[in-house]
Amino acid sequence: MTEAETRTEAEGAHLPRQGGAGDPAHRDNPFATVGHPVHGAAHVGRADQIRVLRQRVLDQPTAGATAVIGPPRIGKSSLAYHLFMRPEVLDEYPRLIPVWMNVRTGGGIAQVVLRLVEDVWEALEDRAPEQDRRITAAYDRAVAPGMPWVEAQTETQEFLRLVRRRGWRVVLILDEFDAAREVFRSQPGTFQALREFAYNLDWNIGLVTTSRRELREIVDMADPDESTFAGIFRSVFLTCFDEPDLTELVGRVDGVEPEDRARATRHLAELTGGHPYLASVLLDRVCSSGAEPLPLAPALERHIDPLPAEFSYYYRDLEDLLKADGRLRALLEVVLGPQLVVTPDDAQVLLQQGLLVVRDGTYRAFSRDFQEYLALIGRQLGHWDRWMAVERRVRELVEAGFTERYGEEWPDELRAKRPKLTATLDKCEELRTRELRAYGARASTRLLDFTYPRDLFDLMASHWDVFGKLVGKDKAYWSERFSLLAKVRNPMVHNRMSVVTPVEQRMFGVYCEELMELLDRLDADRLDADRADADQVDVD
Repeated sequence: MTEAETRTEAEGAHLPRQGGAGDPAHRDNPFATVGHPVHGAAHVGRADQIRVLRQRVLDQPTAGATAVIGPPRIGKSSLAYHLFMRPEVLDEYPRLIPVWMNVRTGGGIAQVVLRLVEDVWEALEDRAPEQDRRITAAYDRAVAPGMPWVEAQTETQEFLRLVRRRGWRVVLILDEFDAAREVFRSQPGTFQALREFAYNLDWNIGLVTTSRRELREIVDMADPDESTFAGIFRSVFLTCFDEPDLTELVGRVDGVEPEDRARATRHLAELTGGHPYLASVLLDRVCSSGAEPLPLAPALERHIDPLPAEFSYYYRDLEDLLKADGRLRALLEVVLGPQLVVTPDDAQVLLQQGLLVVRDGTYRAFSRDFQEYLALIGRQLGHWDRWMAVERRVRELVEAGFTERYGEEWPDELRAKRPKLTATLDKCEELRTRELRAYGARASTRLLDFTYPRDLFDLMASHWDVFGKLVGKDKAYWSERFSLLAKVRNPMVHNRMSVVTPVEQRMFGVYCEELMELLDRLDADRLDADRADADQVDVD
């Protein structure tokens, strides 16, 4: 095997399988280790972020602290490993000493510093065994057991100063830095110590963190007094792949024609929003299916109904993370509406984190499937406050009216009695089926959960003999109100309130209150009637 072939294999690039005579043709699977960090030939995209990290950490006389930030499994650790930790990197930067630590398992600051010194010394021994006595003595002092923390910090700084003066560049990658909010919480001064290691030009290690949250949030959770730590960092945000990066990912599959690759890329963009992990999950399913290879785009379609379980698992992880950060409500309000407490700053943060995208001037979740997931949990969380309460209760009123008239099979009866409503009911059936297929037991089974304000009014208007006596007034009165509710609700859902006048916004609130009072009164009347019936039974 040549040196180039050895390097390609070590970097994780896939090699064509040489099947024997008569072996069935199978698609090679470069995504077999999906979920693990990727590097070398397996690492695709991120050219802009790689350029920034190179310039800031590796190419300048002074290394700059840099935070790689993005949602789970977006490729943060892969990017850091690919750029700093591969053995091939030392060919280009022979005086580089990269040190990798997982903050979640690294212990407190004393353990981090001790590990840093030991890993740097081990690299020096491997690559320059003949160290002078001065740096050797500095190392021995830095790792001496039983030292107070302040003294250990001073000795470590002296050791790193000598390392730097001898022309070495130390880069410390702190992976999963979100854990610092727990690990460092009981250790005041930790962030200041890390800042000093990176900021002081005498030793100036390159400090790189990977995290889901921004550094200011992490520090505030652990030690609010350490407000200067994040100030020395440049943040590099990772979001979903754009079209060129996603095309490059698809291009890792062997034997795909250009037109097929373009179609497959469009499919993945729609289904995953270009999320590298979710896209790789689907590509892994295709490449490992064992079936006779089809063109890639049709092969993908075989694996999207339903989508792999990893999609739901990933969405739940995101949901938990957003709940912990207090941002779930903001995300739901931005993509579903109404915007009651969310601010433009909240939307910008979510956009920067890659959870939102802008399509046709509207904020949307990063993928169609995640948008549908948010709609699902939005109903379950009841976050839509006043309007959601109104909409839910109107749906209950309509459902109760039709059930009383036609029984549990009222949708079929309604199609027969009012054929013009068939399209509306079919649309709701289709949306309900899609959600049930995607989310199983978590999905709504109620047909009317998939209606909009105008749908609800049309259903009520079709049987005004049932609903007119409940809501009072005439059709024209309520048609005017539901028309405005529909007019305001849609821009609210799509974060386009600029098209709604202040008067319309005020009237929206007034009509919601009017409906809520009406529904409260109907519930009270129904309760009084039930009590009267019960009293009559007792008398009898």
